[in-house]
Amino acid sequence: MNQLTIFKIISFLLIPVALLFGIMDIVVTIMALSGNPAFLLMAFAMACFVIYVIASLYFLFNGINNERPCKSSLKDWIKVNAYGSLFISVLFLMNASAVFFMNDINLRQVISEMMDQQPELSGKISLDVFIKMFKVVAGLMFIISALTITHILMHFKLLKRYDYLFSK
Repeated sequence: MNQLTIFKIISFLLIPVALLFGIMDIVVTIMALSGNPAFLLMAFAMACFVIYVIASLYFLFNGINNERPCKSSLKDWIKVNAYGSLFISVLFLMNASAVFFMNDINLRQVISEMMDQQPELSGKISLDVFIKMFKVVAGLMFIISALTITHILMHFKLLKRYDYLFSK
């Protein structure tokens, strides 16, 4: 497979993730605006990911596939939001890696402390089930982050290759 085919496959795999992040971003933004400004950075990073995927698909369909000229501002949108997406992807990749490399005793201790801080969860879900769910989510975030980082690096190469499509 050539690079463009892999880029297209990863692009289509990132669409449902972008939709999920878009919904989550609305919730996180409402939480941030209703009194928890610490969530603003996460809301910004998730919005960057969603905008990056949309701009990337626009460039893929209109620029690469149809050979139509694109505005130079599209290239700027892609680059700026790619850096934000790279930031959130590296964070998710590091968190998932930490979960994988943490031994079971430490992971059990950390998760039990998290559950103790959430009294509404303590009686409803067992610690073992929560650990399994935590590992599954960490695995998914690892895969999504690796795909996103790969997509961004490939996209920068494609932006250079198809630079003639952007009008000045």
